[in-house]
Formats: sequence, structure tokens, C-alpha cells
Amino acid sequence: MADTARPLPTALMMPGHVRGGQVISLVEITGSIGDKIDIPKLADEMGADVSVLLPILDAAEMLGLVRVEKGDVRLTELGLKFQKTTKNKLTTLKDRIATIEPFRTALELARGKSVTTADVAEALGDAGLRWHYQPEINESVIQTLLIHWSIYAGLLKYNGKTGKFQRA
Repeated sequence: MADTARPLPTALMMPGHVRGGQVISLVEITGSIGDKIDIPKLADEMGADVSVLLPILDAAEMLGLVRVEKGDVRLTELGLKFQKTTKNKLTTLKDRIATIEPFRTALELARGKSVTTADVAEALGDAGLRWHYQPEINESVIQTLLIHWSIYAGLLKYNGKTGKFQRA
């Protein structure tokens, strides 16, 4: 029998239920504690269960803000700069966010036109990228990610009346 399985995607995917504010809090708390903090203590400081903290850590590491080594979390050079930023912090990560899915695909599709969440979900699905196996939930997760990250980072604008995104 021939193996007809698709190769696994290699794109970085933002964890579906992580918000920018959670990553900002993680960086703020980590930086206020010192050079490094272990994951259970960080979870305690954030008032979160470790299972809730891990995707937030993944997002922060994906953005280059922290490094996790042997159960310890440390801020990177970028993380230290990010912590000291007082204005809209997510705009400082605009270029990094633009390289992560679903933002990368949304930006590509929105070149010179408006796109819907369904357009983005379809393109990502064609590439084998999904956050959930049920199409409606997958689209909802993608829409929430796009709204909570790309709008605050200044990558996209969203028209609630038409349900369309366009480049900012």
C-alpha cells in the first residue's frame, strides 16, 4: 500500500488560544523576577495552571521574547527590550508576527484586496494547517487570532460590518 499521507507542515503556527496580553504579562513577570524563573514558579506568579502557561510560553518563544532551557524561562535580548517598551508593545513585534500563521497567509491574501476569515482558513487548509478539525471552529479560532494579534500589531484592519480584513 502506498503512503499517501501529506508531509507535516513546517510553518510556525500561533497557538490558537493565546492572546497578546498573555504574552505581555509573561514577559513582564519574567523580567520583574530576575535572570531566570522555573516554569512552575512562573505559572504560580501568573496565576495560571502549567497547562495554560505552556502555549503562552510557546508563543513568547516563537516571537523570540523568551528562551526555555531545562525548565527555566529567560528573557532574550529582544524580550528585555520588549519589557522596557511603554507604547503599544505588539507593534514592536510586527515583523515577527507577520512570519507566523495565520498572519503570514492573511497578509499574503490581503495584498491589494480585502479577505475573509474563510479565505484565510481555506488557504491554510490547502497547506495542511488547521487549528481544529471542525471547519466552523477552525474559522473561529483563525478569526480570533487575526483580531487579537494582527490588528493590535498594526498588520491588518478589520471591518466588522463586512467581516473582511485588509492590510493596515
